[in-house]
Amino acid sequence: MKFTPRQIEIIEAATKLIGDTGLNNVTTKNLAEEMGFTEPALYRHFKGKTEILAAVIEYFRQTIGDGIAPLLAKEINGLEKIRQLIKFQFRLISQRPAVIMVIFAETSFQYDPKLSEAVFSLTSHLRQLIIEMIDTGMKDGSIRHDVKKDALVTVILGSMRMTVLQWRLSGFSYDLTKKGSELCSTLKLLLQPTT
Repeated sequence: MKFTPRQIEIIEAATKLIGDTGLNNVTTKNLAEEMGFTEPALYRHFKGKTEILAAVIEYFRQTIGDGIAPLLAKEINGLEKIRQLIKFQFRLISQRPAVIMVIFAETSFQYDPKLSEAVFSLTSHLRQLIIEMIDTGMKDGSIRHDVKKDALVTVILGSMRMTVLQWRLSGFSYDLTKKGSELCSTLKLLLQPTT
C-alpha cells in the first residue's frame, strides 16, 4: 500500500499519540486535536481508528522491508544477515517504541479482522525474511543443518519478542540495542554448526 504524505503524517501522529497516552486513548477526536485539524479532515484520509491502526502496522512493515532489502542483497553469510536484521529491528523499535504497543496488542485485535490481518502480515513477512536468511546460512555453512528451519525461526522471533517485551514492561529503562547485541551473541552460539 502506498501512503500519501498526509497519511504518513497522520500515521506518525498516531504513533506519537500511542506512545504518549496508550493505545486505548487513541481516538479520531484525540488524533485530530493532536494534528490541529477537525475530525472530518481526518476522515478524508482514513475511514476511522481501525484503518489508522492498520496503517501504523503496515507502515512499520514497509519500513522493515525497506531497511532489510539491502541487507538481503549483501554478500555476507546467513548468520551475519540474521545478526544485522536483529540489530536493524531493535534500532528501529528503539526509535519508535509506540509501535510495539500496537503490534503487541494482537490479543486485543483478535475480534477485529482488519487489525488481526495487519499484524499477521507483519509477522509473516518477518518470518519469511528470516527463513530466507536461514536458507542462505545453511547453504553457506554458517547455520547448522540438524535443526528444522521452523524451530530456528521460532527461537529467533521468540527471543526477539521476549527481549522487546521485557524492555517495554521495564518502561524502556535500558538500551534495547545493547540487549540486541547480547541476544545476537547467544543466538550465534545456538545457530552455528557444532564442530
